[in-house]
Amino acid sequence: MADLGIDASGLLAQATQTQQQAQAERRAEFASQLEESRGADGPTPPAPGSLPPPPGFVGALTHFIFLQAPRPVFEVAIVGALGLMAGIAGRDWSISGTGLNIYAVLVARSGIGKEAMHSGIAKVINAAAVECPEVATAVDFSDFASGPALIKAISQNPSFVNVAGEIGHKFLEMAEDKGGSPMRGYRKALTDLYAKSGPGAIAGGISYSNQESNVASVAGAAYSLVGETTPRKFYDSLTQSMMEDGLLSRFCVIEYTGDRPAENRSRLQAPWPELIAHFNLIFRQAILLRARSQFTPVAVANSAQALLDRFSTECDRNIDAAGDDEGMRQLWNRAHLKALRVSGLLAVGDNPFAPHVTDEQAAWAIALVRHGVAAFESRIRAGEVGEGTDGGREQKVLELCREFLIIPADRLPSWLKHGQQMQESGIVPRKYLQQRTQRLAAFEKFKLGHTEALNRAVKTAMTNGALMEVKGDRLVEQFNFHGQAYRVLCLA
Repeated sequence: MADLGIDASGLLAQATQTQQQAQAERRAEFASQLEESRGADGPTPPAPGSLPPPPGFVGALTHFIFLQAPRPVFEVAIVGALGLMAGIAGRDWSISGTGLNIYAVLVARSGIGKEAMHSGIAKVINAAAVECPEVATAVDFSDFASGPALIKAISQNPSFVNVAGEIGHKFLEMAEDKGGSPMRGYRKALTDLYAKSGPGAIAGGISYSNQESNVASVAGAAYSLVGETTPRKFYDSLTQSMMEDGLLSRFCVIEYTGDRPAENRSRLQAPWPELIAHFNLIFRQAILLRARSQFTPVAVANSAQALLDRFSTECDRNIDAAGDDEGMRQLWNRAHLKALRVSGLLAVGDNPFAPHVTDEQAAWAIALVRHGVAAFESRIRAGEVGEGTDGGREQKVLELCREFLIIPADRLPSWLKHGQQMQESGIVPRKYLQQRTQRLAAFEKFKLGHTEALNRAVKTAMTNGALMEVKGDRLVEQFNFHGQAYRVLCLA
């Protein structure tokens, strides 16, 4: 065969450079549109330390949800933007053989503006539906009450994001481990569907004795779920079996711990046209791919792949370090997969025709997953997650001892006559620990009761050299205190 003189490697490099240049131009265009949309009276930037918005088009979606919020919080906007992208792009693109559907839950105290996630998603969909009515199928606000109800919905619509209000209620219902519970079936469906979005994957149907009620299997069903809840409702509802069956490892947990934001008096009422035009462009490409039964693979730049590979190794190390602690193992079990899917969504957002994950996109996706793992891990170690662990309860007791020792004098319990003197001597009353742990799930749900949970936690802390019980006669003589108390020896 004659040598045609084609430099394949050179053409590939040129194509890659052109692709990266196009992505950079899109990101610059989105950034310019954001600046124009803000105005002088827009909301102030978030406080340092909060999760930064993603790059590119998904960042533009995030900023719109942020700017339309009555009380703007980037964590709220990020969950909404990722949910929107997963709703339109979860099925028809894939990365490393897996689809791009995600499960994400926003955890934040009441009164910080979590409802902006719902209003922002609705505004984008309503604006996009003017030119492309079919885009409304990408989002479903239904409250599915059972696994069969969810499977039936997917058989009719193979790719959408389910936006759930107060998802903590669902976790409470799913915590019921009785086999016949409808929400037990919903929990199983959630667990199964997470991995059914990639090329060749089949989401199982439902068979009934009445064949007319049967539901057919669906190829490549991409179900995504985003929701919001409060910390106590979410973390208290979690059980050991939820950890062990892998349900929680499928969720990106994004927690906001900041204060109530100031009111945004100049919030946007509608997305800017360029944002909606690009959103509909992605959706139309998804519909075209679906009609052809095609899946577009998301490429990954070599340097971005190196970042993701290092994160995969980090996840492996943390799983090994967790030993038999199933809760800690599950925190890292699908962390790399979640980073892959999020980075894939960012790439599709910038270029749906030839998506290519950049370093910036991979780094942001990894940071998002680490953010969620760190928040969850701190809750586990503090004994604030579900049934808790012995180590977690011990850490919570020590945290409460630290809390007591720094309480301002005017906020000490009224039943303490010489509380300030006890603080100065490093002594914590058991009654304080008793009261402060009464409503914590790790103590309240302990199989032998709250008092025994506290007894064991205190005993472990004493055995480990952190606390020492103070003799009763000394407490009476020095502080006129009748009851048990402990001297703090070490809070490290």
